[in-house]
Amino acid sequence: MRTRGDLLRYSIAFALIRARKVVRGLRQGLTEQERYDVADATVYELQKHGDPWRLSEPVRDMTGVGPTTAPQKPDER
Repeated sequence: MRTRGDLLRYSIAFALIRARKVVRGLRQGLTEQERYDVADATVYELQKHGDPWRLSEPVRDMTGVGPTTAPQKPDER
């Protein structure tokens, strides 16, 4: 069973694939292990403070529920 924390972990690790373009001074991309290490540490830190985000809560299956939309790019300034 997946939890909200698991989904956050996978989302963070996926987002870090292109970290080299965002993090100043990072000359090469992060390895898969490094990305998951960062994601694990992030979820752990959030859970340490009482878990107001309910990261330990199981997530129901959302397959085929509702429309999907593409994420919007942040404003480039």
